[in-house]
Amino acid sequence: MKIRKADLTLDLRGKVCPYPTLETRYAIDGLADGESLEVISDYYPARQTIPDLAQDLGCNCVLFEDSKDQFQFLITKIR
Repeated sequence: MKIRKADLTLDLRGKVCPYPTLETRYAIDGLADGESLEVISDYYPARQTIPDLAQDLGCNCVLFEDSKDQFQFLITKIR
Protein backbone atom coordinates (compact mmCIF):
# COMPACT_ATOMS: atom_id res chain seq x y z
CA MET A 1 0.00 0.00 0.00
CA LYS A 2 1.33 3.43 -0.91
CA ILE A 3 1.07 5.99 1.88
CA ARG A 4 0.51 9.58 0.83
CA LYS A 5 2.35 12.50 2.38
CA ALA A 6 0.67 13.84 5.50
CA ASP A 7 -0.57 17.41 5.79
CA LEU A 8 0.86 17.62 9.33
CA THR A 9 3.48 15.61 11.23
CA LEU A 10 3.41 15.17 14.99
CA ASP A 11 6.67 13.82 16.45
CA LEU A 12 5.93 12.47 19.93
CA ARG A 13 9.11 10.51 20.52
CA GLY A 14 10.14 10.71 24.16
CA LYS A 15 6.65 11.62 25.40
CA VAL A 16 4.69 9.33 27.71
CA CYS A 17 1.11 9.09 28.94
CA PRO A 18 -1.04 11.09 28.61
CA TYR A 19 0.76 13.33 26.11
CA PRO A 20 0.80 11.13 22.98
CA THR A 21 -2.97 10.72 23.08
CA LEU A 22 -3.73 14.30 24.14
CA GLU A 23 -1.47 15.91 21.55
CA THR A 24 -2.84 13.62 18.84
CA ARG A 25 -6.39 14.64 19.84
CA TYR A 26 -5.55 18.35 19.60
CA ALA A 27 -3.88 17.85 16.22
CA ILE A 28 -6.87 15.89 14.84
CA ASP A 29 -9.22 18.63 16.06
CA GLY A 30 -7.22 21.12 13.99
CA LEU A 31 -7.48 19.12 10.77
CA ALA A 32 -10.03 19.88 8.06
CA ASP A 33 -12.03 17.01 6.57
CA GLY A 34 -9.81 15.00 4.24
CA GLU A 35 -6.54 16.21 5.76
CA SER A 36 -4.08 13.75 7.26
CA LEU A 37 -1.78 13.61 10.25
CA GLU A 38 1.40 11.56 10.60
CA VAL A 39 2.08 10.57 14.21
CA ILE A 40 5.51 9.26 15.23
CA SER A 41 5.92 7.76 18.69
CA ASP A 42 8.16 5.47 20.69
CA TYR A 43 5.75 5.04 23.61
CA TYR A 44 4.46 1.49 23.15
CA PRO A 45 1.01 1.92 24.81
CA ALA A 46 0.23 4.64 22.26
CA ARG A 47 0.24 1.88 19.63
CA GLN A 48 -3.20 1.04 21.00
CA THR A 49 -4.49 4.36 22.35
CA ILE A 50 -3.88 6.39 19.18
CA PRO A 51 -5.83 4.05 16.84
CA ASP A 52 -8.62 3.84 19.45
CA LEU A 53 -8.75 7.64 19.62
CA ALA A 54 -8.81 7.95 15.84
CA GLN A 55 -11.66 5.46 15.61
CA ASP A 56 -13.63 7.26 18.34
CA LEU A 57 -13.23 10.50 16.36
CA GLY A 58 -14.35 8.89 13.10
CA CYS A 59 -10.92 8.97 11.44
CA ASN A 60 -9.05 6.39 9.40
CA CYS A 61 -5.82 5.25 11.04
CA VAL A 62 -3.12 3.16 9.40
CA LEU A 63 0.05 1.89 11.06
CA PHE A 64 2.55 2.29 8.25
CA GLU A 65 5.90 1.86 9.90
CA ASP A 66 6.63 -0.28 12.90
CA SER A 67 10.03 -1.06 14.33
CA LYS A 68 11.42 -2.01 17.69
CA ASP A 69 12.17 1.61 18.55
CA GLN A 70 9.28 3.58 17.06
CA PHE A 71 6.11 3.43 15.01
CA GLN A 72 4.21 5.77 12.71
CA PHE A 73 0.52 6.22 11.97
CA LEU A 74 -1.26 8.05 9.21
CA ILE A 75 -4.57 9.40 10.45
CA THR A 76 -7.06 10.89 8.00
CA LYS A 77 -9.99 13.00 9.19
CA ILE A 78 -13.11 11.94 7.33
CA ARG A 79 -15.83 13.87 9.16
